Amino acid sequence: MDDLVQGTVAPGFEPVLETFRGLIESGEETGAAVAAYAGGRLVADLWGGWADAARTRPWARDTLVTVFSAGKPAAALAVLTRIADGRIGLDEPVARYWPAFADPDGTVRHALAHQLGLPAIAEPLTPAEALDWPRCTAAVFASPLEWAPGTAVGEHALTYGNILGAILRGATGETVGEVVRSLGHDVHFGLSTEDTARCAEVEHGTPDWAQQAVHGHGELWARALGNPAGLLDPAVLNGDAWRRGELPAVNLHTTARGLAGLYQALPALLPADLLAEALGPQAVGLDRLLEEDAVWTLGWRRDGEWIGMGGIGGSSAGGLLADPDGYRMAYVTRRLANHDRGDALYDAVEACVA
Repeated sequence: MDDLVQGTVAPGFEPVLETFRGLIESGEETGAAVAAYAGGRLVADLWGGWADAARTRPWARDTLVTVFSAGKPAAALAVLTRIADGRIGLDEPVARYWPAFADPDGTVRHALAHQLGLPAIAEPLTPAEALDWPRCTAAVFASPLEWAPGTAVGEHALTYGNILGAILRGATGETVGEVVRSLGHDVHFGLSTEDTARCAEVEHGTPDWAQQAVHGHGELWARALGNPAGLLDPAVLNGDAWRRGELPAVNLHTTARGLAGLYQALPALLPADLLAEALGPQAVGLDRLLEEDAVWTLGWRRDGEWIGMGGIGGSSAGGLLADPDGYRMAYVTRRLANHDRGDALYDAVEACVA
């Protein structure tokens, strides 16, 4: 290894190292990490670049970074573990656990599969209000339904974690962050004071990145991601409220190793029958927010045999989860841009596995 890139790769996975090094050396990546499991082994564990915009802190083995929607499956997993132990019913009405949701036809299954009908918050919020759990959750459930539960699908971009968190709190009194921390990996909703010191500063890949991320993708997308306005400002994303609060649709902080390890641990975290159901197609068709065909499982997006989730800005995690020997990997970045960097690393891992 060298000063720019640290970590290890298993024999046969050297192309992953070369791809990652190329991203760092070219400047396409300024600070990131990638980790991959294949055949049950950790075959790549790499990090490189800088953890801050001033380039005074090299990215370290334990550097945390926010990964946006790549964290949604962790929020889903918090609920799925309580379905596994019988404290939440998959096909029970959401209103059983959170009476503020009055529609009796909306179920926990609908909530997990982005079918509940609440993908956007109607009331304008500030970033501070979005990170205030009672305030934001009340605003989510006060919003009018975009469709009757179960009749359509659309990614619940910012509302997903508050909906699942409300179900979890109503059923068990636990927060999403508490349950995720109990799973034993370096993944967090709501950081401790000590852990905030490990955070990387995120930066926009281009000056107009935030505007492009919100606008030009459809009307529902703009409403869902544009409220609260300014949420993607670096001052917010690098602030204490974002790091220590819980907005579990988008503010997971993790290492690549921690997130890939959570995927690797799935068979130990859920019973085999529930895991198979959770990874199977649940909602198939036109996603009203994404404005494209999509296959949603109970917490993940599925594309053929690949199951995982990407986050706005470029981070992602996933793999061939239905195959016990298939690969699982995560790529996390502080430079908010497109998914080309992660795609190149997935291609490298898949070529090595093949």
